[in-house]
Order: sequence, then C-alpha cells, then structure tokens
Amino acid sequence: MRVSLEWLREYVSFQLNAAELAEKLTMSGIAVEAIEDQAEQYRDMIVAQVVQLSKHEQADNLLIVKVATDQGQQQVITAAKNLKTGDLVPLALPGATLPDGKEITEVNFKGVLSQGMLCSGAELGLEKESSGIWVFESGFVPGTPVAEALGATDQILVLELTANRSDCLGMIGVAREVAAVLGGEMVPSSTTVKEEGTPVEGRLSIEIRDPDLCPRYIGRIVTGVKIEPSPQWMQRRLQAAGVRPINNVVDITNYIMLEYNQPLHAFDYDRIAEHAIIVRRALDGEKLLTLDDVERQLEAGELLIADPRGPLCVAGVMGGASSEVRSDTVNILFEAAYFAPRSIRKTASKLGMKTESSFRFERGIDPNGTLTAMNRAMHLIELLGAGTVAKGYIDQYPQSIEPVTIHTSAKAINQWLGTALSPAEIRNYLERVRFSVLEPQAGQFEVTVPTYRPDVSFTADLAEEVARLYGYDLIPATIPESRQPGGLTPLQRFEVECRSCLQGIGLSEIKTYSLYAKNVSERLQLPGNDPLSRTVDLLVPLSEEQAAMRTNLIHSMLECMAFNAKRRQSNLAFFELARIYRPKSGEILPEEPLHLSVGLMGQLRENGWNQSRAEVDFYDLKGILEALFARLHLPQITLERSAQPFLHPGQAAEILVKGTSVGWFGQVHPDVAAEYGLTKKAFVMELDLSLLAPLRESEIVFEALPKFPALERDLALVLPKAVPAAEVAAKIETITKHLVERVELFDVYQGEQVPEGMRSLAFKLVYRSKERTLTDVEVNQLQTELLTALNQAYGAMVRA
Repeated sequence: MRVSLEWLREYVSFQLNAAELAEKLTMSGIAVEAIEDQAEQYRDMIVAQVVQLSKHEQADNLLIVKVATDQGQQQVITAAKNLKTGDLVPLALPGATLPDGKEITEVNFKGVLSQGMLCSGAELGLEKESSGIWVFESGFVPGTPVAEALGATDQILVLELTANRSDCLGMIGVAREVAAVLGGEMVPSSTTVKEEGTPVEGRLSIEIRDPDLCPRYIGRIVTGVKIEPSPQWMQRRLQAAGVRPINNVVDITNYIMLEYNQPLHAFDYDRIAEHAIIVRRALDGEKLLTLDDVERQLEAGELLIADPRGPLCVAGVMGGASSEVRSDTVNILFEAAYFAPRSIRKTASKLGMKTESSFRFERGIDPNGTLTAMNRAMHLIELLGAGTVAKGYIDQYPQSIEPVTIHTSAKAINQWLGTALSPAEIRNYLERVRFSVLEPQAGQFEVTVPTYRPDVSFTADLAEEVARLYGYDLIPATIPESRQPGGLTPLQRFEVECRSCLQGIGLSEIKTYSLYAKNVSERLQLPGNDPLSRTVDLLVPLSEEQAAMRTNLIHSMLECMAFNAKRRQSNLAFFELARIYRPKSGEILPEEPLHLSVGLMGQLRENGWNQSRAEVDFYDLKGILEALFARLHLPQITLERSAQPFLHPGQAAEILVKGTSVGWFGQVHPDVAAEYGLTKKAFVMELDLSLLAPLRESEIVFEALPKFPALERDLALVLPKAVPAAEVAAKIETITKHLVERVELFDVYQGEQVPEGMRSLAFKLVYRSKERTLTDVEVNQLQTELLTALNQAYGAMVRA
C-alpha cells in the first residue's frame, strides 16, 4: 500500500515528518517498508522556455531547440512536432535520471550537441503513451524545478501490510490508524450526494441468487456522462498510489478503491439487457471476454455479474468487454458490492487473474462501508461535473452482517499483556481504534468491533490493540517459568477414558484418513440435502479419493472392515476416535467435533472347544453403548427409531440424551454393505463426543451398602411390538418409585405362543427398601398394581 502524505493530511492533522510518522506506524504494527520522495524522480529536471526552433541540417526529422533557463540558454535536439516559441517544457539536464531509469547525457546528433532532453508525458511517468513534448501551462518561471511545476512534492510511505489488516488498504483506514496512534481526530471525506436525475425506481433491477457469496450489492445510475480527463489533483494522487489515470469515470472508481478500500465497477447502463443485474454462479461452458481482451472459459460455480442475456463481469475480479465504459458512453451503472472472500480467492486462482479488486475482496472489505463508498463516488461525479446522479439507489442486503461484540475485562487484558493498566486507560486505547466500549460493571467491558476489522474476535485481539497503542517497548519483559504445568482438557480426558473402555471391552482401534472421495454420499445413499452430504472440498486435492474432508466416520469404518474382510478376517470389532468436518454457514473454517465410531462383524469371540459363539447382532452393539455410558458416567439414554438411509430400517436406533440426538447405531443396510463388498451382516455406531463430554456427571455419588435384603420377581409381559422395551422399563421404574432397585430386560420372544403383532418382554425386578425388610405380601401387591398400570398404559398382559 502506497500512502501519500499530502492525501493523508486531508483526513488527519499531524506535525511529524515522514521518517517520524513511519517510525510511529512501524512500532504500532503497521510496518513501513520504504519512504519515497516524489521530487527525487525529477532531480536535475527544470522548466525551460522555447526561444527558437530550427531544422537540423543533417536530419530532416530533427529540430534544434534553443531554450531559456535560469542559467542562460541551452540547445536541445528533439523529434517532437508539437512545440512552438514561448512553450514552457520540462528539460532533463545532463546527469538526470528519468522515472523509467534512463540516464541523460550530452549527445552529439550529426554534428550538433544536445545539452539534455525535452521530456514527454510518458517519459515523466504521467502518461502511458505520448505524441509530443509535455507543455506546462503558463505561469512558471524558467528554472523552476519540474517536481514543483508538476506538484510532485509529495512523500510516499510504502506499507508492508499483513493479510489480517486489509482495512489499511484504503486511505481512510490508514488515516484511522494514524489518528489512533497519535491520539488525534480523523475528519472523513464528504459523502454528500446531489441527486438531480430521474429516480432509479423502475429503471434498474438487482437480483442476488446466492447471498452466501454476495451478501450485499448496491447499484446507482449516472446519466449524461461526459468522458474526459480527470483533474490534476486526482491524477497526482492516483499516480502517487501507483495507478495510471485513464479518464474521469475510471479514475473515480480507482480513487474510491484507494480511499475506502472498496472496489467499484462501472457498466455502460445502455448495454445491460433489460437493465437487470443478476448476481449468480456461472454455468458450465459459459464464456466471457474480459477487459484485457482475453476470452475466459468459466467453470460452474464461479460468481458472475450477469444480465438476462449472459455474463457481464467476473464478480470482484474483472469486468467484461461487452458492458465496458467507452468514449461514447452516456449513462453508467455504478456497482458497489461485498463478495465473500473465499469465493473471490477461488475464482481468481482458477482463472489466473490477480487484480487490485480481487486482492482487496480476497482479504475482506467492510460490508457496512459499501454504501458510504458509493455515496463518495457520487459526490466526486458531481464535483467533477462528470454526469447527473439519479435519485435513489438499489441496495440488496438480505442478511445484514453485524459487528462482533466481545465480553472481556481489564483483568483479562492485563493478564495477556503482563501489565497493570487501569480500566480507564484500556478503555481509552480501545476507543482510539474506534471500538465501541460499554462498561456495565467496573473493569468489565462489552467491546463492539466495527465490521472493517474482521481480524479482531477475541480478548487476545483486544489485548494486541491495547499493546500497539500503549507501546510494545513499554511492556516489561518477563522470563517464563522454567516448568510449565501441563494437562489434558476435559474433552481429551474424556477421549482417553472412552478409548480405555472400548479397549477393555475387546475392540481394536483404527486410524483412517480425514479425507475421502466426493462420491461417498452416493455410496452411503445419502440424499443431496442431508447435512452429511455437505462437505468441505479441497481446491487442489492430491487425488480424487482424497478430495473432500469427511463429515462422518462410517465410510472410513466400512472401508476398513471391507479391507479386512477381503483378507479373510471375518470377525471384526473396531472403533475410531477422530474429528469430522462440517461446513459452517458464513464462516471460512468448518466445525470440527470429536466423534466415535464402532464397527462389528462376525463373532466377538472365536469358537471354543466346548461351545460355539453366535454372530454379533443389534443387541451386542447396544450393550457396548450401555457399557460405555455406564463407564463414563453419562446420563441415561433414550432410543428412537432412526431414519439414516445407510442403516437397515428395521434395526436402526437414534441415540438421545436429554432430548438431544448424540448419535445412532444399527445394522448396515444390505445395499450399502454390498456397495462396500461386505458379505456378512455389519453393525455400526457413531457418537458425537463433543456433545457428550459436557453432559458427563462431574461428581460420582457413592451409596452405602444395603442393610436390608432384596426380593426378586420375574415379569413376562405380552404387549404390542411397537412399544419399545426401554419405554416399558422406564414406566415400571416410575410406577414402583423407590422400591424397585433395578429393572433388567432378560428375554424377548416373538413366535407362535404369542398373538400376531405382539411380543413377550421378560423383566427381572429387584425390590429393596432402604428403611425395612419387604415382605412377600407387599411385593406381590406391588406386582399386582404394576400389572394393572401396564395394562392400562399399553394393554400389557402376563404371559401364560
């Protein structure tokens, strides 16, 4: 970023010279890489007046020009044809170096000595091409330095900005920073708009089809446009920033980009079909001829600005030739928009187009400063007499982006910095960087960060802002302790215990890649709108098999089971602890919760000499789940029928804890099993440990050994199949209250001995009182009351 001190002083007043200001900014974290003096590029160059023109006798295309300077007359040879006597022209004396690096010496042209060189606008770095010598307006005395005549007396600070400080890519942002560092005030530029044209209503429509990629789009119309050169003051500022002046309209858009860090784009309004702007993704095969005369092959998904006829512009990167502003343009549509940084970064990279506009959008601009920048552009249109601004504008902003509010304290900030600043001092520093600070309680802060500072999100970021203004050199150095105590986080401890429990049960841990192919959703029969189908895709994957970050662990588990099954390992009991990656709307980075997956197939144990082992089933997996919850002291689970498409519809359960789904388990759907090459029944489970860890009971309550004996009763009930066993067990505990110590399901029967549509559930009930010995009569009475209640609730009957 090139910062003109002359331009900077328009917003903030300071007495420091360039070197002193550079030191202040560098110490505050805005590094100044170099200081350039504009006058240096015109050293040994002065204004001279033409006093005589004559032809070179040995070369018809050359003129001998005698010029007057403050040191007398000098003779120069030139081929330019635009000179006349009395013209004031730039003379580069022998020893001068032009802005393009060319050194000037005395040269003999066919017997005539040329004592220097008369310069064109291109040779002065003022124009791209020139047809003759640059001629100054009258009023300059011969001998005046060219730098003074051109107004090139400015000094330039070249900033080396880090990627997080995109706000300082505009002069307004730099002015805010200077005002904060010096403790001064910043005066913003005028954004008053004089609207005299026909109202915009009915003359323009804007449709945003993908607000995630384009949250905001503003359009304004200017009529009666006069395309002409911009004034010298604007040209000087653009040149100081390294931007070549073109014409008043283009220069205004560049000026706003440099001033407000808001790229603008100008369309020829009359070349837009139906005067309708559509912000949409590109379709496969679409093409666009861009302003650099290159026809671009667009890829599906790239963000475009289009009209009903087709693409007009690669959003945030470069405009199209079909709607560019030309010398005969009469009416202009100005665009100011906010595009998602990730979208522009991806598009610019794919197309190989890096522009000033894309550079800024990639790093993030202020979504809530877009209208201010547009109004400033309209103010300049009126100021330069470039056209008439239509009344009103269209601002499509479906979901406003709100500033971040950080709750912190003076104590927390001092802990980060190792300082002892008072709350008043900290508040002063934060308000100097234009953060809104509320103090609901002494030393407690609610800090609202403007949207032009997306790099500030946490207390640590606020501490950095305070440190920058307080002075890094004033913070006392502290030697770290020789030994830093370490420890595991609660989630890490939870993970360790979970691993230990599963290993104790007899399961083997597997480790798989976090990446998989994009077709995994299809293999798992997941619909396109399923959250598990929304992946974080890699821009440049190493292979098609590792093109997306996984949203579940089931695919990896099934792949691992299939790998082992193909090698004749048919008895499998695996688990995996790993993170999955879920895209987060409006965020660059995904969520990364810790998940657990379990996979069973075949037999849990090998056949013994005296008995054979049955193959695993749904209840083996349920037993592992219950053992895990018991070992980790987690709340009681509730099971409901699951609709996961990759699970068998008759053997699939959703796992709920306190009404929240934390996972699911069941038999793999036969079609999915076949897709992975599994010939035996496979059972899988997945749990979200990030949700479960906070639910863990922090304290284990021990009970004294019972003083009184227990009485056991078996209860076999016949009831409809649709009634879950867990619901019946919970009902028994509710009815019998504190006298039933344990309810255990030990048998499930469906067959000829029970009516169709019914099944038998056999429970073992353990009765015990903490206060006395229960009698058989009391327990039998409780059993009778229990049967009556269950009959009323479910139509349950005692199995004969």
